[in-house]
Amino acid sequence: MSADQRRGFRGLPLLVAVQWLGLPLRSRKFWIVQAGVLLVAFLDEIVQHLLRPPPVFVLPPSTIAGLLLVPVVYAALNFGVRGSVSTSLWATVLMFHDWVIPGGVSPSVEWAEIGGLVIINGVAFVVGQRVEREAHARLRAEEALRASEVAEARYRALFDEQHAPVLVTDSAGVVTEANAAATSLLGASAAGRRLSDLVDAPVTAILEGAVSRLPVRERVFVPKARTLEIGLAEPLVQIVLVDVTEEEHRALEQRAYAAHLVTVQEDERRRLARDLHDDPVQSLIHHVRMLKQLGDDPRLAADLVPLVAEGGQLATEVVDVLRTVIRGLRPPALDDLGVVAALRQLVAECDARHTVSVRLRVSGDQIRLSPENELTVYRVAQESLSNVVRHASATGALVDLQYGQQVVLTITDDGCGIPASSTMSVTLGGHLGLIGMRERVNLVGGSLEIRANTPHGTLVRATLLGALPEPQPVADDLMV
Repeated sequence: MSADQRRGFRGLPLLVAVQWLGLPLRSRKFWIVQAGVLLVAFLDEIVQHLLRPPPVFVLPPSTIAGLLLVPVVYAALNFGVRGSVSTSLWATVLMFHDWVIPGGVSPSVEWAEIGGLVIINGVAFVVGQRVEREAHARLRAEEALRASEVAEARYRALFDEQHAPVLVTDSAGVVTEANAAATSLLGASAAGRRLSDLVDAPVTAILEGAVSRLPVRERVFVPKARTLEIGLAEPLVQIVLVDVTEEEHRALEQRAYAAHLVTVQEDERRRLARDLHDDPVQSLIHHVRMLKQLGDDPRLAADLVPLVAEGGQLATEVVDVLRTVIRGLRPPALDDLGVVAALRQLVAECDARHTVSVRLRVSGDQIRLSPENELTVYRVAQESLSNVVRHASATGALVDLQYGQQVVLTITDDGCGIPASSTMSVTLGGHLGLIGMRERVNLVGGSLEIRANTPHGTLVRATLLGALPEPQPVADDLMV
């Protein structure tokens, strides 16, 4: 190994130590600070040992410590704890020879210098640590600020480029921000105005979810609001207006089409019921009378009398069946006497023709409903009782009609109950009877509930708006 290699090998640990300590050796300011420490130590050496005769005024150790504190604190402020500690240790090394050379200084001065250097090293460590913590905190704050600025820029871009109108209001309901879509919808002066002045709803109602539809300038929106918590500042409310105008138009068209279908269906039922009544039923009644006259004719052969009587009985039964079909298609009592009379007739027929015991209960002040509402009540009861007879395996059923501000029709039975899949299929395309009931109730602005009854059976409840005519009290709690 050559001499140069041996010197490089010996200098390697020092280089590793310097890199591990992270000393700012490439900084010009760092070396100026070290030169300042060297200058203070040199001045102290001149005053203490080199001047002959000694000067009358000698710098006290506290002054030397104070002078050394200046570069140490400067190093702490600029280079952190590594720079300040390395500077204080450099000062200690420079002052160390006064303690080891016999007779260099008096014991009192020696201890004063030792105390001063201990203070300098302690100050270097404490101040350096504090400066580094402050520097790290400042870096974290700057990073957080940059992240906040990036998030703000992204939010601003999403806010401005959002196709849906977006409004930001304060807790008092004053619009503080509006994106381009909101400005186009509500005008350029939307910011700074109260939300209730721009749309027909206060911000509190929108935030509570009490506003399901919000009409604005011939368009319909679904408002979606949420609270924005921004530190200690006043919370803001962000409102996004989702345009559902096209969906509303399609829903209106579907309801109009469904109403048209129901009207056509009822007209066809009415026409069919009238045709059956005016032609087949009347013809059969005429044949029944003719057969009766023939059976009473003494000239009829004795062996033909039973056959004629049987034919007349069969024709009479067909007339009864046709009349039942006519009442099912369009009961005359519904148009002439109202829904209560029609329900009474429906319950009586169901109770007489089937093994299910059906009762009718009517409560409240009975009044004539609108033709559409009366027809809806009758059809719901008719379909529900049909389902009870065909599917419920029930022994009893109750049709309950309550009059009040709302008209509530409830049909319950004690059968096996409706499966949950059947109630779900009302909206999934199954069970046309249930779908028909729901469509009829929706068309008149009511609501329909179908669920399993407690403890067993099924409950069907239709709720409609009350009727408009003046009430005509009838006996309450009518039971059939």
